[in-house]
Amino acid sequence: MTEYARIAQHFANDVAEATMTVRREDGLYRHLEFSALKGMTRVVLITWPYNLLVAGSHGSYHFERFGKDTEDMFDWLRGLRVDPDSWASKLVNGRDSVGEYDRSLMVAAINERVADAVENDWAPEGLQDAVREDILGSHLLDTKDTAFQLVSEYEFGATYRAECSCGLSSKDVSYSDALMWDVWNHKVDGEKHKVKVRQTAGFDFDDFTEWSIHELNYHFVYQCHAAVWGIAQYDAARKPEAVAS
Repeated sequence: MTEYARIAQHFANDVAEATMTVRREDGLYRHLEFSALKGMTRVVLITWPYNLLVAGSHGSYHFERFGKDTEDMFDWLRGLRVDPDSWASKLVNGRDSVGEYDRSLMVAAINERVADAVENDWAPEGLQDAVREDILGSHLLDTKDTAFQLVSEYEFGATYRAECSCGLSSKDVSYSDALMWDVWNHKVDGEKHKVKVRQTAGFDFDDFTEWSIHELNYHFVYQCHAAVWGIAQYDAARKPEAVAS
């Protein structure tokens, strides 16, 4: 069973005997509350034009969508399959507000980057063993900030070359030696001599800022189920009224 499926099951169990209370209903302005003794669950749905607030026991999430078919936000979610990955981008605070660092995703991204280097023949010899020892076994991967610091500073078998606009250059050396080359061996003289340092070999994680290392947090996914379920409950309660009218 996937994590999303487990959350869906948990939610269904929590609200199995929930009751709905309408606090306000004035066209597109609604305030609905659902409560269930099991799990002390409470779900609140509040709407106003182009906006939906899902709140309660598992936190508050504010969706906003401006479109021809979203003035009533119940119409947006009515009858849909729960899709947290897509809906997260519709949050007022953005997708990042409901993302949580996932160590396993970081490890997968690191392994993918190393495998790509090996398969395309630009990995220095011994790279896989070095990464396994230096990074994958480190406790620094346990938190996002330390993990990013670890991969951003990591390099293996790297060499650099200082190159001057006059045509002279250093040998392939360490980064610090390349930076100091102009001081030790080549005097820089304004516009005549401009020195740049470039990497000539080795491995580093130069694309780590683009990695997908976050999963949606449990409470947000739970409340996505709450929104779709609550709208269905509201519609079911209103159906006899619609028939009678």
